[in-house]
Amino acid sequence: MIQAVENLTTIVGTILGLASHPGLPGYGVVTLRLEEARPVEGKADLISNQLGRDMQVTVRSELLGGARPGARLRCRARRTPDGAICEPNPEAGGFEIAP
Repeated sequence: MIQAVENLTTIVGTILGLASHPGLPGYGVVTLRLEEARPVEGKADLISNQLGRDMQVTVRSELLGGARPGARLRCRARRTPDGAICEPNPEAGGFEIAP
């Protein structure tokens, strides 16, 4: 059995595409080009190695609003066995989609 490592990274990237998550109702899958990644103090950083690459991140649909390709997404995300996921209930200022 593999033990999960507690991890969290602040990520920023340009949205390339959006889709409904195939297995998690109420979540979407955002494909983005990872342009910035900063470790969160006291947590392992398991995402920065994707810097400059396209990656998928799961996001609660409610947070996505009217997000469209070309917008920039910023969130705190963690790597799971199923891929990266943004915090589902971010603190104020902890999630942003900017045109």
